[in-house]
Amino acid sequence: DFIVSVNGVTESAGAMLRELKAERVNLKLVRAFNTFLFLEKGKTQQHGLTFPKQIMDALVVMEIGDGYIQEHNGKCEDDSQKVLLNDRIVSINGHVGTAETLKPLLEKETGSFQLITQRPCPADAASKAPSGMFRFF
Repeated sequence: DFIVSVNGVTESAGAMLRELKAERVNLKLVRAFNTFLFLEKGKTQQHGLTFPKQIMDALVVMEIGDGYIQEHNGKCEDDSQKVLLNDRIVSINGHVGTAETLKPLLEKETGSFQLITQRPCPADAASKAPSGMFRFF
């Protein structure tokens, strides 16, 4: 899940973190949404992604530079098929783990492979159904 607001503050993770120190805290959470992507990487191609310098549990996409990921994104008609900024990479070809585990896998993967990312569920996906069902199309 994702914290998207703390006491009404949404502009940055740092600002929300500061709000968590308040005596009273009001959080807005959204469910995580998994995106299954199929990528193709040549033997000498680089992914072009930049990750946080500080090792975290999740492999978070901070920048998308020149590489096969940017190439893949350019071929996609819809954002749901792309790797996006702030996506969490949670699986590479069926392997799950921390950022420390996944980053080397992404570096050495070649040919066709599956990448699973997590991002906040789109706001318009929640239906008004009392059962809390989601619609994605």
